[in-house]
Amino acid sequence: MNFRRKLLPLCMAALLFSALRIAVAENYPVIIRGKVTLPNGSPPPMRVGIERHCSDGQGSAPGPLTDKNGEYLWRMDVDPMRTRACVIRATHTGYTSTSIDISALNGYLSTTTTLGTIVISSPADDPYTIIMSDSNMPLRSKGDLKAAMKALDNRNHDEAIARFQQGMAKEPKYAAGWHALGVVLDHENSLKESREAFEKALAADNKFLAPYLTLVHTCSKLKDWECVIKTSDALGKADKKKPYPDVYFHKAIASYMLNDLDQAASAIQDVLRLDSAHRISRAEYVWGRILEAKGDINGAKEHMNMYLSLDKSVPDSEAIRLHITNLGKTPSQGPEPELDPTMH
Repeated sequence: MNFRRKLLPLCMAALLFSALRIAVAENYPVIIRGKVTLPNGSPPPMRVGIERHCSDGQGSAPGPLTDKNGEYLWRMDVDPMRTRACVIRATHTGYTSTSIDISALNGYLSTTTTLGTIVISSPADDPYTIIMSDSNMPLRSKGDLKAAMKALDNRNHDEAIARFQQGMAKEPKYAAGWHALGVVLDHENSLKESREAFEKALAADNKFLAPYLTLVHTCSKLKDWECVIKTSDALGKADKKKPYPDVYFHKAIASYMLNDLDQAASAIQDVLRLDSAHRISRAEYVWGRILEAKGDINGAKEHMNMYLSLDKSVPDSEAIRLHITNLGKTPSQGPEPELDPTMH
């Protein structure tokens, strides 16, 4: 009797363990679709790999390559009983990638899932990156330019500015030198001098794209709206192949400030169309302000609320909620939220 009483719990435990093993080992196929873009919204110029990275290491695995449009399709086996955290990301030498959390994927509810956009970037994608090498420095200013770069490495910005200025006085046609000087001046908040340096870079080489982007930002900080529009249009002529959502964003704000609401609407719609990953989430609020100015109060509320739902770290969220509450009513006495609070 005692033997049987001891045996029963053991049998039940064995059955339970066996059932758990079956459940743990059970995988469900899921088809994942998605795409990869560069920061400007265009597909990468090369095929990039997709990989799954999991916290326990065991679930990590390489996946498919993207096609020429940056899209991929992955038939993946998912084990819903696992508690590990997993993400999908792109991989290519010299590039970094955003990631998408897929920890909650399972085959119970849906066998096909479309993920958000993965964005890859390289240091060269940042217009504020200074890229100069000994081989492309002009001989007459090489000593000063090398000294300026060394000063930057040591974070001696005053010395870097002085040496860049000396070098450019000797070789004023070197566009990369003017752009580098503008970047350092911008970092030191010397905006008028920075603007002048970027303009000289473009005068020296109007096919050099980085100064267009940095000049748009500098003119936005200076609230020179006509300069923003002029520079963004010039970039469109210089590079007709790549879209620049960030530039369109600043053009939309500049157009709004100049009371050209049709141009502002066109520019902000370009941002929303190209920025499917919502990297420029503030565009939704700007679109709301444009619609408000056009008299579309319901549309304004929709897009302003969309912005608050997309970005949970909005620094002026209370001011925006108050703005939404007062839409269509007598304007409040306080200042309206900035269209772009990062441009001070």
